Amino acid sequence: MYLNNSFAKLAVSLSIFISCSGVVLGQDSEVNIMTGGATGTYIQIGNDIAQLAAQAGRANVIVVESAGSMENIQAVRSRAHTQFGIVQSDVLDFIRTFRSEDSQMRSILRNTRIAFPLYKEEVHIVTTVATGINELKDMSGRVVGVGLPNSGTNLTATFLFDIENVRPRERVEISAGDALDQLLSGNIEAFVYVTGAPANLLSNMSANSGLKLVTIPGEVVGDYYGITTINAGTYPWLMQDVTTAAVRAVLMTYNYNPNKNWYFKQSCDAVTEISYLIKQNIEFLRQNGHPKWNEVDFEAFPSGWEQSACVDAAFDPNYQPPLHGAVFNASVTSDCTGIQNPVTKRLCLMRQSGS
Repeated sequence: MYLNNSFAKLAVSLSIFISCSGVVLGQDSEVNIMTGGATGTYIQIGNDIAQLAAQAGRANVIVVESAGSMENIQAVRSRAHTQFGIVQSDVLDFIRTFRSEDSQMRSILRNTRIAFPLYKEEVHIVTTVATGINELKDMSGRVVGVGLPNSGTNLTATFLFDIENVRPRERVEISAGDALDQLLSGNIEAFVYVTGAPANLLSNMSANSGLKLVTIPGEVVGDYYGITTINAGTYPWLMQDVTTAAVRAVLMTYNYNPNKNWYFKQSCDAVTEISYLIKQNIEFLRQNGHPKWNEVDFEAFPSGWEQSACVDAAFDPNYQPPLHGAVFNASVTSDCTGIQNPVTKRLCLMRQSGS
């Protein structure tokens, strides 16, 4: 991946950020999923997972808002009871790029693993018709929102601007929600937002809001990112197809050795159980969860990363998920045949048979 001084600064920033905390062993098996902002796609995916877990009786899966990818991978690596975090694939590329010269990057590679590759995330560069910004190159000399400091959006914006030699007059480190407000107020001229389309933040804007998306041509950017299209009608105000860059969201976890201590054993068991629920219920998630579940490809692994052994255990045909005590309401457990969720149905049958 192309590197320059701005990337080196990001590497230093990420190293400092990641080294600030350490795991404290806890006394319960709480599960936390690091996601993103309240209006983004990460948090909706996290909520889908938590609701699926609750349906199977694990009610202690907590969805945590965050600044985004860089905070999430730090939390998985070093925050207690944080077994999962959603991270952009270009952040993982960044970590691999700097692994030879940065001990913190090497530590991440040693201590974190893939749970599942998820879905494609589109790079939204949002502006208004009034600014006259049409393509990525038009961002030079402009005031641009680039995401919060520890977000994947911030890193992606840095990459894209460097690749295309774009030099904004000012880079404002701000959340997507605040950036939208600032754009509509005229305080900034555009903002970068990496999220799976459709994003709630942008879907809630009316057709006459004056918003538009900026084109990211694939000729140069395509050497580093996937190129995709956000189709007209994805948002009420989007009147034509827009070419843009894409990354893949990845569900990350820690490299838990269940033989190390009680905490690692409990966390590994939780990772296996949640992974099993996702794997077994992917069609249920596609039908009932966020539309991005339809793009999940369990085989789309980022280069140079391994899947967790705790996740691998969920694919063992002999694996039996734990039977939690509070899964079913007694009034509806007498007949399991009408239950659609395969895991819930299986647990129902297990309970009926007394196993």
